[in-house]
Amino acid sequence: MYDRPDIHQLLEAVKSYLQREVVPAVQADRKQYYQALVAINVLGMVEREMQMSVEHLHSEWSRLNFVQNVSTPLPTEIIEARAALAERNRKLCEEIGAGRYDYSPQRSALFEHLLVTTRAQLEVANPKFLQAIAAEGESPVT
Repeated sequence: MYDRPDIHQLLEAVKSYLQREVVPAVQADRKQYYQALVAINVLGMVEREMQMSVEHLHSEWSRLNFVQNVSTPLPTEIIEARAALAERNRKLCEEIGAGRYDYSPQRSALFEHLLVTTRAQLEVANPKFLQAIAAEGESPVT
């Protein structure tokens, strides 16, 4: 539908420019250097979210159906789906507060859902942290 450069190429071009030109030019100024690194990280997060958000949304919706023991269909429009997911998470918080997940097997299902959801969030926000955790798990304990 759109011509080149596509949105991923545009994001990569901005990131490359910041890394090649801006970061070296502002290294002496700690504040500008830090802000340039933050900008690069934000662009990476935006790109990863664009790549993964639909898959993550579908996966979280399915897990919530399992955790809440329902079979609610996911809205087809992405904006509606995101709003509905936010509402379901608000409801989940209320259910947690009311003690619905205090005992197994509900608690186990909830914990698994929260673990997978947190991992998905970290895949977007900080994949290097996930890699570090994986590396720690693979290294032998001495």
